[in-house]
Amino acid sequence: MTRIVLTAEQAAILARSDQAVPVVRPDGSCVGWVSPTTNFVIPKENPFTAEEIAAAEAEAAGPGPWYTTQEVLEHLRSLDPPQP
Repeated sequence: MTRIVLTAEQAAILARSDQAVPVVRPDGSCVGWVSPTTNFVIPKENPFTAEEIAAAEAEAAGPGPWYTTQEVLEHLRSLDPPQP
């Protein structure tokens, strides 16, 4: 698992904040937000449109097809090249 360790100065800034703190790349683009009160990274914005969410909800409520976990795993294994 990759991890990023804050410097003492960065950790102090986060600890002093009373709201989410943006995490940015060197070019200034936002990666996400870190909440000082939880261990979660909060995305800056929802990457899905309202229409995409509605379509996904409608599809999930539909009749299927549905696959078991075992069926999905078997299919994924079938995609792997044979091991020598």
